[in-house]
Amino acid sequence: MKNKSHKILVVIPDKHLRELVGEVISMLKHQPILISDGEKAIAQYTNDNSIAVVLIDWEMTMKFFPDFIKKMKSISSYLGKFVLIDMEYGEIKRHINAGDFCCFMKKPFQLEKFESGILGCIEEYELSIKKCACP
Repeated sequence: MKNKSHKILVVIPDKHLRELVGEVISMLKHQPILISDGEKAIAQYTNDNSIAVVLIDWEMTMKFFPDFIKKMKSISSYLGKFVLIDMEYGEIKRHINAGDFCCFMKKPFQLEKFESGILGCIEEYELSIKKCACP
């Protein structure tokens, strides 16, 4: 599955950052789904079981939609692996240690680290699909 193009749900309130991330994901030959709103992201995630990675901005989850991660995880335990981006590390460490995210990127992030983080999460997704024989 290494050469397969995957859908990546990008949930970032800031339009410029969301579009920039979308461009990079497209350059990696994957399909970005760009959404700024938590409710729309949950609806998309609920209706599309082929999303491999969900990339979220911590600002999105804590300020605008605090139960976002819990709701997304309740939809499916094997769907998308979560990538988190933010400027601070503090409270996020608890979520990283709990295994809520397969990758954390501190803003501003380097392109190479972004690419390797996304590709690593896609690899985790592919392994989880293979293990559970999911569609």
